[in-house]
Amino acid sequence: MPNRLCLGEFNVFSNTFEGNANSPVGYQMLEGLQRGKNFTWSFLAQQKITKFLDLNLTYYGRKTETSKTIHTGNVQLKAYF
Repeated sequence: MPNRLCLGEFNVFSNTFEGNANSPVGYQMLEGLQRGKNFTWSFLAQQKITKFLDLNLTYYGRKTETSKTIHTGNVQLKAYF
C-alpha cells in the first residue's frame, strides 16, 4: 500500500432539463445541477501518518452558469486499533 495517494477529477455537464429543477423531485433527479453548463471538480489526498493513523483530505467544487462557486471539503483522521 502506498504511503500517499492523490486523486483529482473535473466534470462538465450540459443540462437541458425541461421540468421544475427546484422542486424536491427535480433537485434530487439532477443531483443539484442546474440548467445550462455545470462544472464540478474534486480532489482527494490520503496520507499514511503511522502504522495506525491515516489522514484524508477531500475537496469538492461546483459552479453553474448562474451561481457563485460552491466549495466544500472535509478532513478525516482514521485510527486503527
